[in-house]
Amino acid sequence: MSPQNPHSNSKEDCRKYYSKGLALGRSGQHKEALEAFTRALEADPSFAPAWVGRGFALGKQGRYEEEIECCEKAIALDPHNVDAWNNRGFACGMLARFEEKIHCCEQTLALDPENATAWNNKGVALGMLGRHEGEVSCCDRALAVRPRYLSAWVNKGFALGKLKRYEEEIACYDRALKIYPFFLSALVNKGVAHIHLKEYRDAIETLDRALSIDPAHAKALYRKGLTLSLMGRHSEAIPVLEKALEIDPAIADAWVVLSNSCFLTGRLEESARAFDMAYYIDVKDVRTGLVKGMSLLKNGKVDDALHAFSEVLGILLR
Repeated sequence: MSPQNPHSNSKEDCRKYYSKGLALGRSGQHKEALEAFTRALEADPSFAPAWVGRGFALGKQGRYEEEIECCEKAIALDPHNVDAWNNRGFACGMLARFEEKIHCCEQTLALDPENATAWNNKGVALGMLGRHEGEVSCCDRALAVRPRYLSAWVNKGFALGKLKRYEEEIACYDRALKIYPFFLSALVNKGVAHIHLKEYRDAIETLDRALSIDPAHAKALYRKGLTLSLMGRHSEAIPVLEKALEIDPAIADAWVVLSNSCFLTGRLEESARAFDMAYYIDVKDVRTGLVKGMSLLKNGKVDDALHAFSEVLGILLR
């Protein structure tokens, strides 16, 4: 009987725990998956896919810095690992490190030019930096590969909205809703596009569809309240806005609209109180945005800093 090869056993244990981690991850058991991938790496630290799996499990728990570290270890072992580059990019995006996310997507695309996920993720990062024409182009590349890519249709629509191309924006959401009629973000964003086009009845109809799916969707309630206010139906707008703010009191714009509707219906004390709430949130958000922008600037992340400062400007011009 030949002696057992301990190195062979280690690799077998690694593959066993790796497969277990994948199965647990697919069933949404990410803490258990993390344990399995950790056991796999204890058996064989040179197995790059296990580092990717461990990083993915960490990311699912909001531990993005650790996910990035795992992806970097996988890339050091295998620079051609597409999943490692893709997942690192996603984690960078979740930490608002958008230039790094773009770099990761470009690395992925150099290895796999038809990777629809990388095209879509690059588009999202460009959009977060205010480069919406580029976002549209990336979404188009993603959709050329995967025509039923829901996220890409919605992201393209959002980018077109930022470019004030509202009819095209609505067409993108309609494509997404044909694939999946219950896509909340598509419905809410479509409602917003109708508001921009002053198609208020269409906006109400679309937002009511969203609220039939999730009656507690604060942003859909706010947009419906805004639309009713724009139609001059202030008495109807007030309870809708109040419900939105009961769910999410941090929507400063909703406080502004509520203040206006209360004022125009003679509810002056409530109007003043709502205005004070909006002002308090604005001051807090301006301070937070300035601190974030200065921090990014000190770290040499100029594009991200400019994006933070532009958000502050948007608040000040509200």
